Amino acid sequence: MAIDSELAIAEMKKAFPHTGRFTQYIASFKTPKGREIAVQRGRTEAYYVWVQRYDTPIAGITIRNTKYPGMPYSKDQPRNSNLNAKNAPKLMVGNKAWYLEVESLGALKKLIAWYAAI
Repeated sequence: MAIDSELAIAEMKKAFPHTGRFTQYIASFKTPKGREIAVQRGRTEAYYVWVQRYDTPIAGITIRNTKYPGMPYSKDQPRNSNLNAKNAPKLMVGNKAWYLEVESLGALKKLIAWYAAI
């Protein structure tokens, strides 16, 4: 069964209303504490989410980094060009960021709840 990234965006809109910035490839949001979170649009094998912090393992979520498996993207490591000063300045190159593969909507909801609370 294919994943629809627009379902992830709908969940983000519920949790972080009025903070979204959208491109063809990324939908980014801000938590009440100003942390950024972004969904990669168009992926169908899983939900792919960028966050500024991920230090509490959640079942169904895996850190993805082809250069350094299981590690966050380093400050100088290239990433999606839509993570830029306009759309997601805290997730762009120059900042450490985690790229997460989220296998289900249930795991995504847990990630959103955790991230909103930190």
